[in-house]
Amino acid sequence: MNEESACDNFCSMSFSPVDISYFLEVVRHGHLGRAAIASGVTQPAITKAIRRLEDAIGVALFERGAHGARLTGDGHLFLESARRFHAQHSDLVRTASELRAQHAGLLRIGLTNPSSDTEAVWAMSEMIRRRPGLRVNLRIGKSDALNAAVEAGELDVAVVPSYPGVTLSCAQIVINEDRVHVAARAHHPLFAIPVPTLDDLAPYSWVMPSRDSAARRVVTEIHERAGLPLPRVALEAEFTSEAVLGVVGSTDLLSLVPASSLRSWVGRIVPLPMPLLTVQRSLVLVTRPSATWSPLMTAFRDVLLSYRVASPNPRPAP
Repeated sequence: MNEESACDNFCSMSFSPVDISYFLEVVRHGHLGRAAIASGVTQPAITKAIRRLEDAIGVALFERGAHGARLTGDGHLFLESARRFHAQHSDLVRTASELRAQHAGLLRIGLTNPSSDTEAVWAMSEMIRRRPGLRVNLRIGKSDALNAAVEAGELDVAVVPSYPGVTLSCAQIVINEDRVHVAARAHHPLFAIPVPTLDDLAPYSWVMPSRDSAARRVVTEIHERAGLPLPRVALEAEFTSEAVLGVVGSTDLLSLVPASSLRSWVGRIVPLPMPLLTVQRSLVLVTRPSATWSPLMTAFRDVLLSYRVASPNPRPAP
């Protein structure tokens, strides 16, 4: 089965959205039993759904074994079309629901920054105040994971940082600009040096996100271009949370900290005067390129943009 014939077959057949949803859960979990638990149904229900799809298409979608279920070659071809079908069906259901009640419905939002003093949190608060019937499904994650979830139709929107040289596959609207600094506790020994260099940082360990994060890749590339060893990571944490800043403020660890996160730590955690390690980034709202914008998505975007216009450093209302 080639890709063209797979697409032709898919378009000419009638599939149950529920069966497609179960198929995607099996792909996500690699196991029929775990997919059943995640879907809140029995394993036989998942098995029957996969069998209906395979009977309709005429090919096997999974190789089943003792260790789970893996996609066949034909299954991989079917997967992308199934994801599009699922995302489009979700759009239709959501739009129909919101047409019945403009101020109600579900908005699925992804965020990378769980702190309370952010544009997205302020926007969500405004949305909930204005729309008592609104339900928000919030997911906290890394930029690339949230981008993938939006592209797959699992989230409606996500607010994520975008770094220079890092490409996101989803459509983007710039909400704000921010800078990320290498920072340390006030009175750190490095502040005795007027203009620290990368060599001066070498004796100190870092707090950093995982290796695949955009921020860490930026620092890694700067060290590699300078021909220096990579920074030693003593604490790995995906988010610049209050707990992480508390550790930085009590030790000699260095950390990459967005300027927005330093506002509540003025005088305790201070950026080092190092332009080389100061990174300009954009805060962007990402959506699936082919998505139909629901009224709730549009309203969330407009509130976010009004936050930017109102003040360069606004604060959530008390």
